[in-house]
Amino acid sequence: MLRVHDEPTSVTIDVAGPATMLDSAAVHETASERMARGIDAVRVDLRDCTAMDSTFLGTLLSLQRQLVAAGGTLTLVAPSARVLELLAQMGLEDFYAVEVSDRTDVAWREIVPSLPRVATLRRLVIDAHDELAHVPGPAAESFRAVVEELRRSDPGEQPDSDV
Repeated sequence: MLRVHDEPTSVTIDVAGPATMLDSAAVHETASERMARGIDAVRVDLRDCTAMDSTFLGTLLSLQRQLVAAGGTLTLVAPSARVLELLAQMGLEDFYAVEVSDRTDVAWREIVPSLPRVATLRRLVIDAHDELAHVPGPAAESFRAVVEELRRSDPGEQPDSDV
């Protein structure tokens, strides 16, 4: 389940249950919409997140890179023990600002992930894994191989040919 709470200068996205590729698209779209409106602080509440797939992890890295480039911040709020374990396994435990806080009683709006177009989802998956491929550490090599294979099998990534 995903839900969002908007503040004048920030947005908080709450992730409950497993965070998947489809959630990645919804989180990326929600954050990007707010960033386009001038929000430069994105908070992702992960206290109830039970798992994350690699696309979601890479999407967080992509959002962080975009925010930092614009002078903003991405903060992981109260990551669950499982999320902290995943971040450590991937060597990402020091990549994010982490805030430990209690959940405040605010108005939340549910984000209903919609199935994005195949091309949009494919681009998100490739970009997310490309982010993971550039993280220092042993996991990057395996993600480089994943990105190469994704690009090889993506018609949009093929060079133009003379036919």
